[in-house]
Amino acid sequence: MMGFRGLTIAALVCLSACSVQERDFQGAGGAGGSGGTDGGTTTDASSTTGTGTSTSTSTSATGGCAPVEGCFDGVDDDCDGFTDCADPDCAEGAVCVRAPVNFELGVVVGEAEPCPDGFTADETLLFRGLSGSGCEGCGCTPNPTGCAVDLYLYASQSQCEGDDALALGTRAAPIGFECDGTPINNGAVEWGGARAGLFDVIQTCTVTGTAIPGPAEWAESRKFCRATSVGEGCGAGEACVPRQAPATQCALVSGSATCSGYARRESDWFQGYRDTRTCSSCSCTASGGDCNNVRVQLGNDYSCSRHASIGQGSRYCGYAYSPPAYLVGEPTPSRCTTRTTLSGSLDPTGQSTLCCVE
Repeated sequence: MMGFRGLTIAALVCLSACSVQERDFQGAGGAGGSGGTDGGTTTDASSTTGTGTSTSTSTSATGGCAPVEGCFDGVDDDCDGFTDCADPDCAEGAVCVRAPVNFELGVVVGEAEPCPDGFTADETLLFRGLSGSGCEGCGCTPNPTGCAVDLYLYASQSQCEGDDALALGTRAAPIGFECDGTPINNGAVEWGGARAGLFDVIQTCTVTGTAIPGPAEWAESRKFCRATSVGEGCGAGEACVPRQAPATQCALVSGSATCSGYARRESDWFQGYRDTRTCSSCSCTASGGDCNNVRVQLGNDYSCSRHASIGQGSRYCGYAYSPPAYLVGEPTPSRCTTRTTLSGSLDPTGQSTLCCVE
């Protein structure tokens, strides 16, 4: 009786110890079991697919069963006849997803978010909606608007009054907005008036800066986190990966591809861009200035007094003794438009297809 009681107690202790299990859903392999008595060697079970590689010690040093199922190592670690996702022990933290050839399995998170546990094998940044503005960096400052006019002197008042076509007279020296008292008729006493032609508007700009292409910008960005380990125990064309929420579980492949078995296909993601844009030198075009408010002012007797005023395209027929001539009024300011030419192109590179379960 004492021997039977001792065996019973030992069996209960063993049953209690062997029933304790801890399941790993983070992508690591199953834990090794306790050693046997036949001197067996450790076995490494590896599963390699197009989605990743998983290696785990699944049996003990003597070939015994592990107390827990490693859900992503392709081995029936606890010897219950079920591997990875097929084992009920993995139902909570593992899921079967489609595993197309050459696709990587993982999850998609925001670009700035860390990759979740079980999906830290690799990170791939994905972008879409590439845009780049034209050239920038040029500056233009308008210079003061200038006015120039041809002034013609009549030999007599009768000549002036008979020049209805505004075609007669002798061209005088150029005049500006400053008056220094010098007579326009070189001091001659006899003269009969003057006429002004149409004003020439002088518009210029000062160019500043260096033209460079505007920055390249993406409208949207994401991060693809590749599964650390990929297991078995799923249907044909599927693989076992950690179940991860709220991150979206997806598959990624280079180029344009179909997404059989997935709810959503997005083939407009890229991994970079090629920028061959260049800009020509900066230049400016002035416009908008005029001399409509400017007139020719005639003085008298070497004085800059306002003896008579002549608008553009008009005449003054009358006497003035040795009159200086100069411009008065305010020209309309000009405005400047920056000019530069963009050449080359901005093109996305590394096209990728993202297939997601939702």
